[in-house]
Amino acid sequence: MDRIVIVTKPSRLEELVRQHLTEGTAQFVLESRGQSIESYKEEDAVYRATLAQVRRQIPNDLPVTSVTREDLPNFLFRDKDLIVVCGPDGLFANLAKYVGNQPILTVNPDPKNIAGVLMLFPPQAVGDMIAKVQDGKHQCERLPFAKASIDDDRVIWGINDIFIGRKDHVSARYEISFGHQKEPQSSSGIIVSTGVGSTGWMRSVATMVSGLTREGMANKLSVLPDATSNELVFVVREPFPSPNTGTSIVTGRVIPGQPLVVSSAMPEGGVVFSDGVVEKAAEWNAGSKVTVSVGDRYVQRIVR
Repeated sequence: MDRIVIVTKPSRLEELVRQHLTEGTAQFVLESRGQSIESYKEEDAVYRATLAQVRRQIPNDLPVTSVTREDLPNFLFRDKDLIVVCGPDGLFANLAKYVGNQPILTVNPDPKNIAGVLMLFPPQAVGDMIAKVQDGKHQCERLPFAKASIDDDRVIWGINDIFIGRKDHVSARYEISFGHQKEPQSSSGIIVSTGVGSTGWMRSVATMVSGLTREGMANKLSVLPDATSNELVFVVREPFPSPNTGTSIVTGRVIPGQPLVVSSAMPEGGVVFSDGVVEKAAEWNAGSKVTVSVGDRYVQRIVR
């Protein structure tokens, strides 16, 4: 380790000020709509105090730099960086695609208000963890990505999930192939989740299914993979039965050597994207096939 990189995101207050140019204008706009800016200011103050607390714990002989979420695509991480990411779970997912084997220390800036399933450490633990890394006494876990390979050599990586479907609310049409089964389908799209992502979108789906039925698919989703598992779980959202479309393949577990294959049957509008970033969706139209598998790529998160 020869450098500390602190990864941050703008607070909601900063985003408001960016939109309205000044804090006073932002306050006026909120109050004119019957809302208060105080919760934004309190959240911002806690975040700033946490970042200051993190910086105070870094040894003086270690170079420190910082990068915001927006600048991650253009930031060059070094092989010997220790990355300290401070924010909600989504910030870790934003970061994961831009790093290699560097160890990542995940910090929850406000444990009282942020669940932080992926952010393992409170702010006051940063100094001790840096010392552990310097002494080589830390432990990491490898978190696998999902890999979506489109047949024209495009590849999309997802640390949380891969979505296959459409950007709009029109039903997606495609042929799905899994194991020894194959059928045409019409649905709201397919979610393929990693163990990391199973605490988010897929958990919401499992909860919804459990509320609708205590049998069938609910049992298949009742146990989701843990963060380090080399297994993905997929679900077809709202599959529609018709003379031309089936519903026999609605969920399953993708393991090494057993991918999920989906071929588009939409002249236009089909997309594939990862981790909820619709803005970077890849087009996926008629005749195009996407194969989703457990990727041979990992991100290293410090656990102790």
